[in-house]
Amino acid sequence: MTTHSLDACLRLVADRHRRWIIHHLRHEATGTTTVDELVEQFHSSDFDSKNVPLQDRDAFAIQLHHIHLPKLAEHGVVEFEHRSGAVRYHPDEQVESVLDSLSGGVSIPNP
Repeated sequence: MTTHSLDACLRLVADRHRRWIIHHLRHEATGTTTVDELVEQFHSSDFDSKNVPLQDRDAFAIQLHHIHLPKLAEHGVVEFEHRSGAVRYHPDEQVESVLDSLSGGVSIPNP
């Protein structure tokens, strides 16, 4: 795991979808999931119910594959296997500290 600047960490967690992904993986018993499971959990949560219409499942899956999971993998927070769709969480102390400090002002539903 590499050490990233605080700015890089803040850019990573600036996106609400990535915060949700990290939150979901942090609370997943095994720390592993699949893209399909993330899409299903996202759509069964009340994540977007307050302000934004829920994204289309296919659009969210595409964003996971091409934007969110690669960014999280680049930071070392997840290991993402494109072919199988497997996602494994790798806790990052700095990311978790930032998210914990934001938890009072960030709305993240319980999956």
